Amino acid sequence: MTDGKPSKQFTWQHLAGLVITAGLLWFVFRKIPFSSFWGTLKGTRPFWFVIAFSTYGLALWFGACRWHMALHLTHRALHLLASYRLFLVGHFLYCVLFGAVGGDFAKSAVYARWFRFELPEVVAAAPLDRVLGFGGTILYGVTAFLITYYNGGFSVLRQWQHRLPSGWIFVAGGLIAALILSVIFWRPKGESSLARAVRAFRSGSSRMVVTPSFIIPGTIFGILGQVGLTSVMALNLQAVTHHHLPWGQMVWTFPAIMLASAMPFTVAGAGAREMAALAFLGLYGVPAEECLAASLLTLCHKLVWALVGGLIFWRNGAFYRRTKDQPLLQSISVVLATLNDERAVAETIAMAKANPEVKEVIVADGGSGDRTRQVAAELGCAVITTPARRGAQWRAGAQQATGDVVLLLQVNTLLSPYAGLAAINCLRDSYVVGGGFWKKYEHAPRLLFGARILCALRLIFFRRVARDQAPFMRRSALEAVGGVPDVPIMEDFELCRRLRQKGHLALGDALVVTSLRQFEEQSYSRTYWRALVQRWKWRLGRSAREARETT
Repeated sequence: MTDGKPSKQFTWQHLAGLVITAGLLWFVFRKIPFSSFWGTLKGTRPFWFVIAFSTYGLALWFGACRWHMALHLTHRALHLLASYRLFLVGHFLYCVLFGAVGGDFAKSAVYARWFRFELPEVVAAAPLDRVLGFGGTILYGVTAFLITYYNGGFSVLRQWQHRLPSGWIFVAGGLIAALILSVIFWRPKGESSLARAVRAFRSGSSRMVVTPSFIIPGTIFGILGQVGLTSVMALNLQAVTHHHLPWGQMVWTFPAIMLASAMPFTVAGAGAREMAALAFLGLYGVPAEECLAASLLTLCHKLVWALVGGLIFWRNGAFYRRTKDQPLLQSISVVLATLNDERAVAETIAMAKANPEVKEVIVADGGSGDRTRQVAAELGCAVITTPARRGAQWRAGAQQATGDVVLLLQVNTLLSPYAGLAAINCLRDSYVVGGGFWKKYEHAPRLLFGARILCALRLIFFRRVARDQAPFMRRSALEAVGGVPDVPIMEDFELCRRLRQKGHLALGDALVVTSLRQFEEQSYSRTYWRALVQRWKWRLGRSAREARETT
């Protein structure tokens, strides 16, 4: 790869793949009348075809979530949308380069090039991603085989006389065991790319083993991704078949067909998928023309999504090449709005300063009558006094900021130790001018579970982040929009609206913890209702006074 683009050189491996694909397809189609196949294909039911296409895209999304978690383990994650874009690019490269290994490396190289990371640490996320997915694949495979066994589906295998010699099984098992042992016990020295990749992989694996919050979601994403990919073939078969099929008995065939199509010696699995479909589905009486029609529809979905990835690769690649000379962001200025917060301000400042990227903490106080300003000064913060309005406080503090990134904070929101790195990484995406973090409530009751889901929905549908998500933005972008809006309420809403004129907003790959202080005076439902009515009044152009007086 050069300049973040795959090499244009056509290798002998590519030629061999094309020859093998053509040979397999010729072998498959030579015994089936074209008129019969074409008639089956023309009878495709659009509803199931569209469902299959959507399912393929959803499966790619689950795969992107899993890869994002692997990048998180190596501290190279930006935000979920960036991971999804690059995962689609990886799907395109997988089809072009004939295999997962080449696709994974090429995808990692593009990711490192576009977002200016060192390649070894990004490459290390690929095997971590496969490890996360392996657990899901095993669980899904076992479930499929149990369903087949319960429905008596394996009885037809007695008709199959082809068996793999036991000697090859031992050879393959020995090679896999040797590879696993080498990764576990080999400790390379020096700063070569291979040594750094192995160290990053081992470090990420250690974090993954001791952190159930990574293993469990990663395995779930692995299961959902595998279910999605294998369901595409089943849905396409449902789209073309006009027979009653024993679905419960042949559940195992779909992951087997997917595995066969993943072999890195054909173009996007073409040929191998058709051969496997004829061999496995034929055991259950599925007509050959329906096997081939379902296989080619699956190939169509795969290539269309690969085309989407190719378009992203072409469009985004040109953009990132134009912005590659921009200096990387390195420092953060935290602007903390306070008012009579003597008891809580010390912890908030300490958590903020625990991030190495934080250059300074500016406390914009609204005229506290307690020792809030003295405590902040004793902790080494710059302290200024402003009118007691959050918008005015953040605006005045941001005007004093000297960091590359401005992070707006309120006392009841605590940053994690990796929040600074997450914000810097998120802004490596040149499309992104600002964003916030994922959020959870401290000691949250069941009624407040799902705060992280609300963060995603708020960004997707309303393109904004809330004030208790610790909004951050490029200082240059903030200055370009005239600073933080000095409005009585909804300053976060208005700030996000202005920032969207300069670029995208995203959620940094870290979690902030918000206290329940805002719910102390009113119930949870009443507080949410009040906030919702205020937002809609503001959207409809009501005055700040009218919106603020919502009851």
